Amino acid sequence: MRLCKAGLLLATQLLACALCVPSFFGCAGGDSRFSVDTASDPVLLESPAVAVEIHRSPFRLAFGVGAEKLRGLPEGVFYERRGLEKTIAEVLDATPEDRGAFLSVRTADGETGRVEVRFRTPRTVEVVFEPDEKSGLEAFGARWESPENERIYGLTERLRDSPLFAPGVADIPTDDIRPQEVGSLDRRGETVEMFVRPTFSLYAPFYHSSRGFGLLVGGTMPGTYDLAAADPTVVSFRFEAGTVPENLRFRFFFFGGPEHADILDEYTRLTGRPLVPPDWAFRNWRWRDELAPGEPAELDGVLVNAQVAEDVLMFERFGIPAGVYLLDRPVLQGNFGFARFEWDEERLPNARAMLEVLRRRGYRILTWSAAWACGTEPGDNGTEALRLGFLAPNEGVPFCSDTGGNFVLDVTNPKARRWFAEKLANFVREEGLDGIKLDRGEEHIPSDADDIWFDGRNGREVHNEYVILQARMHREALEAARPDGDWVLVTRAGYTGVQKDAIVWGGDIPGSEFFGAGPGTDLGLRSAIISQQRAAFLGFPVWGSDTGGYYEFKDREVFARWIEFSTFSGIMEIGGKGTHAPWDMPTEPRFDEEMIEIYRRYTVLREELLPYIVETAKEARTGMPIVRPMVFYDRTDPELSDLWDQYMFGPDLMVAPVWRIGQREREVYFPRGGWRSLWDETERYTGPSRVTLPVPLDTILVFVREGAPSPLRDGSS
Repeated sequence: MRLCKAGLLLATQLLACALCVPSFFGCAGGDSRFSVDTASDPVLLESPAVAVEIHRSPFRLAFGVGAEKLRGLPEGVFYERRGLEKTIAEVLDATPEDRGAFLSVRTADGETGRVEVRFRTPRTVEVVFEPDEKSGLEAFGARWESPENERIYGLTERLRDSPLFAPGVADIPTDDIRPQEVGSLDRRGETVEMFVRPTFSLYAPFYHSSRGFGLLVGGTMPGTYDLAAADPTVVSFRFEAGTVPENLRFRFFFFGGPEHADILDEYTRLTGRPLVPPDWAFRNWRWRDELAPGEPAELDGVLVNAQVAEDVLMFERFGIPAGVYLLDRPVLQGNFGFARFEWDEERLPNARAMLEVLRRRGYRILTWSAAWACGTEPGDNGTEALRLGFLAPNEGVPFCSDTGGNFVLDVTNPKARRWFAEKLANFVREEGLDGIKLDRGEEHIPSDADDIWFDGRNGREVHNEYVILQARMHREALEAARPDGDWVLVTRAGYTGVQKDAIVWGGDIPGSEFFGAGPGTDLGLRSAIISQQRAAFLGFPVWGSDTGGYYEFKDREVFARWIEFSTFSGIMEIGGKGTHAPWDMPTEPRFDEEMIEIYRRYTVLREELLPYIVETAKEARTGMPIVRPMVFYDRTDPELSDLWDQYMFGPDLMVAPVWRIGQREREVYFPRGGWRSLWDETERYTGPSRVTLPVPLDTILVFVREGAPSPLRDGSS
């Protein structure tokens, strides 16, 4: 009787596990999906989705997904000690473990250490390297072969690293206030610093490869990626070592795809499933950078801030649906509008009555927060935090200022987090608020090696983790205040793991340059189109931007095109410096009837799309974004690999926005399949093909996938 090859393999596996043979198939745990062969050279680890090779001498790692393979360079894993680089040269011994292998290794100059490689799931492989001698460690890293046609996606939402505007005072990259026409989805050829900076502050040491895998570096230490910049055939990364045990070892994760959805599913399974906000959060948002004090106006019989009354009454007049109203800073009392959790009655007279009016009219209400303790007067949060020792390691008084003071909360101190969260939760509960806009928490963080925080880590170790801890603290406050889960937290700063605590918006994207004092620009909208898709690769599935630009637009076309784009974004939020209102434009005509109609049309359309968006958002729990780069639709089509100015909005809508002032037509690439216009279902196209179409100012090109139902509430196009 003959056994076929598959049957013989299965019989060998069963026999090995029955006898608990340690060198083959890793029987511990009895999971037959994984095999481990430590007797071979290379050492082999396999699952149904990923194959791992560990070459013994010279030491080399390789990960395979189907026909694609990520190969480390020989001696490509390295560490630095006292200014000298040391590479792992050879494997001394290999021992099987449950789902993996434990390796004793040695460098070329005789130093020793340990490498553990194991499957966390059939698609996720964890690699941990730890040198035996810890003194003098400065950094860890790895180098990988990269074919010149490989595309790299992710890492940050900002278009590129650029010089800082004013180091030490305003650590904002210059491109953020003077945007350039640079960047796309593919990051090949760049160097990318993994150090959270304002205000485009979404970061994760995690990238997707066009070859069907993802790679995440564990921890939160600062680092740098070289994406085939120094050598066109090598991708590498280097991360600093720290002072505590978890920062004295090197850990990274390989995620096998090949689809981007598979990679995100594995990534969020490991780092936390994303927060999916309640349905109402997908309606249109309205806010102003500052609600000016002054003579109040009447709203439903209550004297309220005149600008709030104007917004609400103009929405009613022009048939704009109620949604979310955000009360941005400064609306609380004290220094910087954030010294106490009490309304500033000069800006918000009859605040509680005003909130009740807004609720009756159908609005959900958010307000502003940051991990700050401001103010030096008795009863101020800053005074209390200073007395309790809850402030970050820095000299100075808790006077909030962008050029000085010491008001940053030490979120590494559990008592400080509880103190702040309890105050915030009480305020949210008492005022009946529906959520928080978490802003500016990545600024002013003491980040030097001699800044020692409460938990003993230094500023380099805390800097990137700060945004995680502040988001977690705010989420815990909202959970305490609203245990029904009917709340939303939106943040501009994020790092690995923050996706489970908050949704995000894209920071202070400009509609005009130089903090709003310079000329108008359409390049902010261009950057928003790319940033939203960058966020999609990073496992942040719900993203929005300040429509018109936080630094106010100076060309009406920018506002119109941005309204259209925001309608087909994860969050549609309209506001920033100045009015951002079509009835009070910063451009001529100030009462702009065409713009009023565009504003009305697209906020109403957003309501019509709400059931489709809510249904799409259900997939976000696995990391699947609402806005999906076209490569998610078909990763095998080379035309889609870096097509940044089109995207999928959910599974069925393809969006082709216009961002350039004066543009009235654009080319659309239709990938495989059939497509019909959302606006006129008689307009049909078949891909792959390219078609140039007219785009009037009041129109954004949107197409429905063939066979999909209408995404609109009433079923019409």
